[in-house]
Amino acid sequence: MRTKLLSLLTVLILAACQSSGHDRAELVRICADPAARAPTPGNLYYDECQALYPSSSNQLRRVYQQNAPQF
Repeated sequence: MRTKLLSLLTVLILAACQSSGHDRAELVRICADPAARAPTPGNLYYDECQALYPSSSNQLRRVYQQNAPQF
């Protein structure tokens, strides 16, 4: 019984690790598209893509200047 429980626990841990690796690979594929990295309304992947491909200060400045409110 103990061996079966240990085997089940090992399988669950390995499945979780593979799932995490698969999720990261999927996120890399999504973030390869520059449109997914744009800070547009409704972009669900912006924060995750910023973690993989952080914007430079020049890119952030340009986005701010393009989208800043006009007074």
